[in-house]
Amino acid sequence: MQYFPLASDRFRHDFGVRALPAEQSIIDVTGEHAAELALRASLLDQNRDAHFRAAADSLDAQRDAFDWIDRQTGGVLTKPPSGEPPLLTAGRQVQEDLVLLRDDFSAGYPICAGVVCFPSGWSIEEKLEQNVWQVHDVVPEFAALAADKTVRLLRGLKPLRPVWRLNWGVRSSAELNQTPARLAELACRAEPITARNAGRRCWFRVERQTMTRLAGGAILFTIHTYQVAVESLDAPQRGRLLGTLQTCPEATLRYKGIWPFRCELMEYLRSAAG
Repeated sequence: MQYFPLASDRFRHDFGVRALPAEQSIIDVTGEHAAELALRASLLDQNRDAHFRAAADSLDAQRDAFDWIDRQTGGVLTKPPSGEPPLLTAGRQVQEDLVLLRDDFSAGYPICAGVVCFPSGWSIEEKLEQNVWQVHDVVPEFAALAADKTVRLLRGLKPLRPVWRLNWGVRSSAELNQTPARLAELACRAEPITARNAGRRCWFRVERQTMTRLAGGAILFTIHTYQVAVESLDAPQRGRLLGTLQTCPEATLRYKGIWPFRCELMEYLRSAAG
């Protein structure tokens, strides 16, 4: 797959933030562009409140975000129709989920707006107005290992100089939209995972995340989700995934949703390597 963040066969709490090269955009267009935009439109049209939320005072930051995303796409975005929030308009036209943070260090950079259609087990409904610590309070070891780094990173961002990182997981469904409200439904519909079918039933999911301080000070956080069936990974990638799962703490496996099928997935990976 295009991005594979596991560099070794040992689990590591890897913050992994680096500057985005000037020649790269925060927006990525893939072969799934048309299908994913159609899915985003459907989700937003059917239940806008589940996937878009914005504080009343976020309009200026939304305009800044729209202008920056438009620049990053070469000026191809359609302008917001009358009365539609700019971030929502942008979120209909890119594959990325979009989240805006207030430039408020003392408050912990709370979320003030977001278009989130393809989350891995969270929702913008529950996260709006939460700060960095509240958003990540369910992440194992975040407070001890990453909270201070995250706040320092956000405070140190230079205007219009984005940084990026990769996050990974394994999900038991190929559905891109995995809000908490849908997880039980997806589990009920799913074929049970076994060592024989785990390669096609388990999906390796990668998030390419970028952060940009906008001209007005707010911070734009983008999330582009890529996924492939585990069986589509090449042999070295499957080997690194197996080693990572074997050395990953239980709390992290539970947080990533892997714990219920970890044994079956690892057995598949061992058999695939043999």
